[in-house]
Amino acid sequence: MDAFSRLDEHKTRMLLGLGICMLAAVLLHVFEAGGQLSRTVLDGQFNLMHRHEVHQPKNDVVIVGIDEDATKALIEPFSLWHPHLARFLDAMTLARPSVVGLDIPMPERSYQFLVPQYDQVLLQGLQHLKAQTPLVLAQMLDDSGTFRPVYAPYVAAVGADALASVVLCQDDDGVVRRFDPNLCTVNARGSMLVEKMAVHLGVPNPGTGLVDFSAGEKFEYIPFLKVLEWQSQGNAELLERTFGGKPVLLGVVARFGDRARAPVPLASWEPSKRRVPGVLMQAQILRSMLGEGLIREANTWLVGALTALAALFWLGRIGWFKLAAVIVFPLLLMLASTGLLGKGIFLPIGGILLAGIFAFLARLAYEGAQQVRQRKWLRGTFGSYVSQEVLQEIMAGNIRSGLEGARMRLCILFADIHGFGPRSENRPPQEVVSLLNDYFSEMTVAIHQHKGTVDKFVGDGIMAFFGAPQALECPEKNALEAAQEMLLRLRNVNARLQEQGAAPIEIGIALHVGEVVVGHIGSETRHEYTIIGDAVSRTSKLEQLAGALKYPVVCSAAVAKAVEGSGDLADCGEHVVADAAIQVYGWTPPLLAAR
Repeated sequence: MDAFSRLDEHKTRMLLGLGICMLAAVLLHVFEAGGQLSRTVLDGQFNLMHRHEVHQPKNDVVIVGIDEDATKALIEPFSLWHPHLARFLDAMTLARPSVVGLDIPMPERSYQFLVPQYDQVLLQGLQHLKAQTPLVLAQMLDDSGTFRPVYAPYVAAVGADALASVVLCQDDDGVVRRFDPNLCTVNARGSMLVEKMAVHLGVPNPGTGLVDFSAGEKFEYIPFLKVLEWQSQGNAELLERTFGGKPVLLGVVARFGDRARAPVPLASWEPSKRRVPGVLMQAQILRSMLGEGLIREANTWLVGALTALAALFWLGRIGWFKLAAVIVFPLLLMLASTGLLGKGIFLPIGGILLAGIFAFLARLAYEGAQQVRQRKWLRGTFGSYVSQEVLQEIMAGNIRSGLEGARMRLCILFADIHGFGPRSENRPPQEVVSLLNDYFSEMTVAIHQHKGTVDKFVGDGIMAFFGAPQALECPEKNALEAAQEMLLRLRNVNARLQEQGAAPIEIGIALHVGEVVVGHIGSETRHEYTIIGDAVSRTSKLEQLAGALKYPVVCSAAVAKAVEGSGDLADCGEHVVADAAIQVYGWTPPLLAAR
């Protein structure tokens, strides 16, 4: 039982909620639940940097593209392009590039059965270029995921270590953002085409990481046919000016070639398309390796710590400041991560954002549930004491409930039925209960109508007060108006009694003003919103004078003074009430007298 009571304490609930938010943050981090959000934000950052923060590599990659024009002009099937590829290799021999990568499928077999010595021209081209320039050949995958063989003499001409994979590993959403061959192949480190090209260019260990899409503008390409034209013209000067000392990649840029999804457009001839030729993605990876390096991911422990810190959004009440913080938080986080990305560090913010939003929404839901609970409790506490209008104002927070206790000056009303004790002894119980219920219903409406609070029913008596929980400008005036309404509604009760053949009833009402303590008083299982103080007992005693003074309403001098000049109060002189002499006034409401 103690555990349950402690759980109900605010501090314990706060700690429990924080623990739940921390646990949720850890789970979000461990299971990378914010991965897609991180990738979406990253793509936006890549696009921003690609447009506004491009840094051009000193020795950029040159792409020779096999386009639709080449496939139309060269009538042989691509597998029989031996003489054309040989001419390209001769052109590269003249141009003297720093390294050449062939991102094309190399012949798997000999074709000398078609034309004698058909393989020789390509073999000689490979040998001549290899003799002076590093050369890397792509080894493609077949439909089963295994490497296609390359014709053995070609492998012997360039060396087995010149064969390389051109596999591009995709993220879960199919976009290529990173270079890490082990994500989609086994033990592939060091065997990729761009890795081997980077080694020849003085980057012995390019490592793994995100591709830097801010390295270089959109790619242009030199048409394959143009290179063959320069070769046939023997234009060594133009070839060397175009390719000399630069890394060169040969690949297919035609629409029918292999394509990869990139986070940014890479082709200048297709400026809005993010599905780019595979050779362009290879070139962008190589750019990253040759520039400032691949982008590293932030330490996973650091990301986990930031994700856990975001759970602190559970703390603090929901308000304008916290709402502003929740709005600013993602903006600051994105600014920070963009700045880090520019420095070569990727901070995945998806999990951090989700943890913060979860904590904020959890606190919002908690406070919403608390408000519903509080409103329900207030309704249960005040529902039978005050009018619906006042109750709504209390629940809206426009009226302070004062449940914690306060000392206030209130106007107190006591009323009871004259001679009800002897009457109830001679009547059936059901009739007595029915009469009281009818009477109290009418009196409650009258009191609520004038913003009074019904304190309690005691036998045939009713106690009410004015000025709490809703503050009133003149509670005495409200009390007198309520007394008049009570007497008017008493006529309705008596009319129903006469219809039943029963005698009518008369009531006496007393009003007094005094300082009392008001609050929610009682035990944990039974309590009520009530008032205590000498003024309460004095009002009760004052009501006993109503019958003797022949006035339906009597009040103290304090009430009479507050409403001086209205209502025609009659001075009844001094009377001893609760061992104290007070000036008493009698009142017959004008509306009652008029009727």
